Amino acid sequence: MTPRSVAVVLNCSSRSNRAAEHRARLGELLKESGLAADLLCAEKGRQMGELARRAARGPYDLVVAGGGDGTISTVAAAVADTDKTMGVLPLGTVNHFAKYLGVPLTLEGAVRTLVEGRRVQVDLGEVNGRVFVNNSTLGIYPGIVRDREALRKRRGLNKWLALALATLSGVRRHDRVALRLVLDGQELELDTPFVFVANSDFKLGDLDLGRQRPPHSGELGVCVAHAESRLAVLKLIASAFAGRIQKANDFSILRTTELRVEAPCRHLHVAADGEILRMAPPLVYRTRPSALRVIVPLSSDISAGSRRQEGQPGNHAALGG
Repeated sequence: MTPRSVAVVLNCSSRSNRAAEHRARLGELLKESGLAADLLCAEKGRQMGELARRAARGPYDLVVAGGGDGTISTVAAAVADTDKTMGVLPLGTVNHFAKYLGVPLTLEGAVRTLVEGRRVQVDLGEVNGRVFVNNSTLGIYPGIVRDREALRKRRGLNKWLALALATLSGVRRHDRVALRLVLDGQELELDTPFVFVANSDFKLGDLDLGRQRPPHSGELGVCVAHAESRLAVLKLIASAFAGRIQKANDFSILRTTELRVEAPCRHLHVAADGEILRMAPPLVYRTRPSALRVIVPLSSDISAGSRRQEGQPGNHAALGG
């Protein structure tokens, strides 16, 4: 069913030049597709949430997020648990959620999906009330993201070189956090370089940390690294790039409906869909089953149960080294 009215929330801030560059072309494509669309452009990142909430309250059938995963996460938070449907225009760097849904990465293909696609319900994750569509991480990764973006902005490096340099810097710093994890009646105290909480799948960028089926609807996937030394962390990273991290002895994968993270500090740096947040523990991760209605291509592998049908069946894993 073609939506009657559409709001497109675009991230046109300086960090997202791609959305601004494609604004004119997007208007043409929407018009050619017969969509009556209002383009709402956030010139500053902090405007994004208000524009998304305004669109979700407005007279629109479809609220479209145009930008990267952070933009999509913000719009998803506004649209969740409403009668609206969300669409995705992948205009970011990684476009993790678009890839998960099977949305074409070209602007033409993504707009065509808005017209011809089907609607499905998908889960959302949240940490202390902050919604994420893909994943959230603790430990070394938030610092790597922060350094990567600083290198890209300051030195104009491409994303892969900036990521490599930021990763080496993070390993040298040996960022570790002392945490107490509580889930499904289990408790574990550990000093870890990395905790990964997955909503959609086990992918971190282009790395597949799980190599198994995504979490079922109503589940979160949790990956915990137990590597204690810099060398062990480097070996774990190498295993991830080689696609063998799930076989490492110092890496656990488990599934749960809720995770509580306690820490003996006032604040933790948390990455959620690539955005770095400063949060006061305890952190409470929850899943919100079928909270978001989203439009996907007819050919998408996303099922009515909100999960891709792929990979081998996975078991609940016990926490351990």
